[in-house]
Order: sequence, then C-alpha cells, then structure tokens
Amino acid sequence: MKPYPFLFLLMVLIILVACSQTGDSEDLTATSGAAEQAAPNVDAEVIPATSPPEPVPTETLAAENQALEGPTKAPPPAATITPAPIESTLAPIEVTYFTPAQGEGPYYTVDKPNDKDNDLTVLDGVAGIPVGQIVEFGGKVYDATGMPIPGAVVEIWQTDNNGVYLHPNDPGTDQRDRNFQFYGEAITTDDGSYNFRTILPGHYEPRPRHIHVKVKVEGNELLTTQFYFEGDPELESETMFNQAGSDGVHLIVGLVEGQDTNGNLILMGNRDIILDVDLSD
Repeated sequence: MKPYPFLFLLMVLIILVACSQTGDSEDLTATSGAAEQAAPNVDAEVIPATSPPEPVPTETLAAENQALEGPTKAPPPAATITPAPIESTLAPIEVTYFTPAQGEGPYYTVDKPNDKDNDLTVLDGVAGIPVGQIVEFGGKVYDATGMPIPGAVVEIWQTDNNGVYLHPNDPGTDQRDRNFQFYGEAITTDDGSYNFRTILPGHYEPRPRHIHVKVKVEGNELLTTQFYFEGDPELESETMFNQAGSDGVHLIVGLVEGQDTNGNLILMGNRDIILDVDLSD
C-alpha cells in the first residue's frame, strides 16, 4: 500500500488543528480587550469629582470690579440747605399804661402746697370740690416795650368762699375749705398768655373781693399787685384800691357768664399785665 493517502490525511488533520488554535487565540484576544475596557486601570490617576465653587463675597467682587474698571468717583456731596431764620410773628402792642403795683398784704402763702398748678379748684389727694362760684380768668404779660413775655411765672393767692386764707396768721385758717388750693402758679406761653381756674374769693371786712398777684421772670420779682372785680360796691371806698388812683381801672377784672369745657356755668374774665420793665435786652 502506498503511503500517500495517509500523509494527505495527516496534513489535513494538522491544518484543522492549527485553524482551531488560531480561532481560540482571536477569541481570547477579543475577550481580553473587552475585559480591559470594562475593568478600571488601577495604574491610572484617579480624578476626584469636583465640588461646586464657593460663592465669592460681594466685597471681593466689588474690589475686583473696581480694580478692572479703575477707581470710581465719589458721588458729589448733598447740597446743604441753610434754613432761613424764623422771624417772630409777635408784634409789640402799643403801651398806654403800666399795671400799678399794690401791697403784698399779710397773708402771702408761706406754706405753698405741693399741688400749685393753675387750677385751684382741684387739689391733689382730695376727692371733694371747693365751695364757691367758679371763675376762669387770664390774659397776657408784656414788658414796657409792649413785647409779650414767655416763661414768666404768674402767682396768685386768695381766700376761700368764706374769706379765709391758708396762712398761720389768719385766725380762721383752721376752718378753711380744705378742698381749695388757695395758691397757684401759671407759666406764660410763647405769646405771653396765662390763665387760672379758681373761685370767686370771699368778702371780708373791710376789703372788697380781690386776688393777690405776683409776676416773676427768671426768679426776679417784677410786680406785686391785686386784682378786683367789676361791679363790687366796696371798691369806691376801699383805701388800697384807691391808692392806684386813675390807674386802678387796670386792676379790675370784668366778669361775664360763660361755660367751661365741660359745659358748666362759670364766670369768665380777662386782665392783661404790662410791666414797667424793659426786657428787650
């Protein structure tokens, strides 16, 4: 038997084996490449995930913008408006008389009450009201040039409805109306106005009804006098009143019937005070 068929078969077998190995190698190469792509490269540098940038402070941005844009000009200063001086609208009155002075009398209040405002009909700590006809009177205080005087202190003191003073030398002071204030002070406003709420003082012999008055400016006593009431029959024969002579008319308060803020019937009067003192300096 010739060896050729056997050799031919052997060569075919060798070729088949070789082809099979080549295919396996290509499959291994493909599989290895896919694995390399799927698996991370341990030797490669790991880049961490980045966080969002922190906000830059507004001051820093402003500084950077100013550096880029150059220095900014400061805004011009606001215009200063100087107000025009306020001129007083108060004009002096024409002075035709001076309020005459009168004696202080023996019963000027020495023990002034803690409550010494301009309403003598209401006394702090007392629930009652004084007996007598309610009187409201006031006016303005001027200096010798006719200008109103603000901040002047006007004092008054008087008897109660029974003609009794709050004074240790008055023999009837223990029986006085303890609902009455007896003494009060008013401070003149910018236009020189003052006012009081009190009662019509009682009559006692030999004096007509009257209210004592003092005016002080910055602690200086500039006038002491007395006010009387129009129609009092005792005036004509009263020695103290007649000492004022023809100027006595400037001490009389005319009273008319009226109503207070609560609708109560009261007597109302007015009396300006003109000091014989020039306070314009």
